[in-house]
Amino acid sequence: MNLRRTTRARPATPVRPDLTALPVSPGPGGSAGSAGRSADFALFPVPTGIHLGTGRTGAPVTLAPYGPAGTRIGVLGESLFGRLLACRLVATGAAVTALTRGPSLWTPLGAACGTRLTVTDDAGAWPPRPGAAPGSGTGPQALVTDLPKPPGRAVGQGAWTTVVHVVRRAPARSAHWQQPDAVLVLGASYADAVTPVLGPEAGRLAASLAHGEIALFRPGGADVLRPDIAPAETSLLRPG
Repeated sequence: MNLRRTTRARPATPVRPDLTALPVSPGPGGSAGSAGRSADFALFPVPTGIHLGTGRTGAPVTLAPYGPAGTRIGVLGESLFGRLLACRLVATGAAVTALTRGPSLWTPLGAACGTRLTVTDDAGAWPPRPGAAPGSGTGPQALVTDLPKPPGRAVGQGAWTTVVHVVRRAPARSAHWQQPDAVLVLGASYADAVTPVLGPEAGRLAASLAHGEIALFRPGGADVLRPDIAPAETSLLRPG
């Protein structure tokens, strides 16, 4: 009997494009790069971060909560919004410390977040561990405080750390509120509170907010939006 040996053909190695060679389309005001073989493959920067709500044009509004440099966020309004930010920070992989005078308000959220959320009235030497990029080590570190006293200048300067201060009026001469990365104004009633922080133009914009609207100020501009809060989040933000 003659046995014929057959050899299976090996599958061809897929050809993968060199992404570093692809031309990047410029953002607004930029100049076009050199056109290459894949010039019709356009790459544009995309806003990323935690979802806050929907702008007046219907577009989603996001906030980048952390990055390789420390991030400082100021919130002018009620403490409930601090709990909302803490909830979404935990969802992105951050370990959150809540520094608060009302720990009972955080009970439902703490039960849902487990060890990713620590509620205390004394943060001690924060952060408890160095921040790291999402998905590596213990991940980013975030501090959310609704105490009247603002965080000190040295708090939250490390990489992948975020400090959020929630108050009705920013303390004078506070290092945290000097050139913050973002300021949220939770309604027209806080227009006079944002003016000392960001100037009269920001105050006028805040004063124009309709009922249910909030304003997000960043170095690149401002957004007016309506917060999107899921029913499941609402149940976690209010005790009882």
